[in-house]
Amino acid sequence: MGARILLVDDEPDLVQALSVRLSAAGYVCDAAGNGREALERIAQHRPDLIILDLLMPEVSGYEVCRRLKADPQLAEIPLIVLTAVPEKAVQQNAVWLGAQSILHKPFDSDILLQTVREVLHGPGEGVSAYG
Repeated sequence: MGARILLVDDEPDLVQALSVRLSAAGYVCDAAGNGREALERIAQHRPDLIILDLLMPEVSGYEVCRRLKADPQLAEIPLIVLTAVPEKAVQQNAVWLGAQSILHKPFDSDILLQTVREVLHGPGEGVSAYG
């Protein structure tokens, strides 16, 4: 079974597209539509990676990052931020966010898949490029 990835975004179509792409590459995907749901899912089944939007209703991605970093058992979960927040604003907070990578919407799904592989497996390793 592939690595478990939690997709957290309030755009259902984007989550569905990501899930299809990542599942085809051998990953097991779970989804949450906001930060509150994400925290519940993380408590139920610790993911191997989280792909997280920053601007969401109820509990923002920023708050999810804060809570993950505050919990020693969760702080080591790799995190990829996928956001529409302007690049300069995110760069200023990159260290605070604790993300291994930050991708900006709109994004190329091939680049996202390569980023997932590198975060989970290191450069040049992991699941094949075409599933």
